[in-house]
Amino acid sequence: MSGLRLVHLSDPHFGTIKPSAMKALLISMKVLNPDAILISGDITQRARLKQFAEARIFTRTFDHIPVLVLPGNHDIPMYNIFGRFFHPYFGFKNILKGKLNQELDLKTVHVLALNSTRRSRAIQGEIDLSVLERRLKETMTDHQVRIVVFHHPMDCPKRVDEKNLLTNRKEVIEILSRYDVDVVLSGHIHDPFVCLSAHRYPEIKRPMIIGVAGTCLSTRTRLDANNSFNLLDIQFEEKIPKLAITRYDLVDESSFEATTSHRFIKCQDKGWSFN
Repeated sequence: MSGLRLVHLSDPHFGTIKPSAMKALLISMKVLNPDAILISGDITQRARLKQFAEARIFTRTFDHIPVLVLPGNHDIPMYNIFGRFFHPYFGFKNILKGKLNQELDLKTVHVLALNSTRRSRAIQGEIDLSVLERRLKETMTDHQVRIVVFHHPMDCPKRVDEKNLLTNRKEVIEILSRYDVDVVLSGHIHDPFVCLSAHRYPEIKRPMIIGVAGTCLSTRTRLDANNSFNLLDIQFEEKIPKLAITRYDLVDESSFEATTSHRFIKCQDKGWSFN
């Protein structure tokens, strides 16, 4: 039985970093030893060059493994109107050295990360459907597990966050289903959540897994959700993929500890179900 281990971080918001969370997270990464790290946006608090430079130092800590980084709405200048509309991703591209759309090929697992932010939107996001379909058609055909990453989520646990969901999510989920995507990861709402697509999209016949990560490092936590991240363990037993998503919470401001876990199994053409 072989497998892969991925860490899903989100919303670090450099500029609002909690030192205890940073120290604990770096220790956890050494202990967990993931095959790759996926960071789903809001890297900075206000898209300042200093904040991107701090984030670059952080990502360079993991130079021995692939680190995939997406922008979030906070990574576009808010108050610098000229920068927002003419150079919205300057810091992300030139200081952090990030790419708006990128892929990670891990042999049995393929990750496609697409930018869901827009310079014309302060909070909400959307996906370019033509880009999504083209990239899925070109690159995601021969892998046992297909993962897509956005900043803006496809689902949420609380009604207050409905406004934060991807605006064109219904069209997106149909395309993801058409190309047999297995997992959709995101952040944005700082409220960790894991479910099957049937929770919000019962019309999709082949269920996929939806995972939302909380803020891993920022002081901007919610009352009922401390700093956290998600660990994905993907196993292949007799060519049948199994996946576990474990949430790690910052406990006593000293260490990240596993708190909840969801286990899934892929049933070929029937999609994913809880295991």
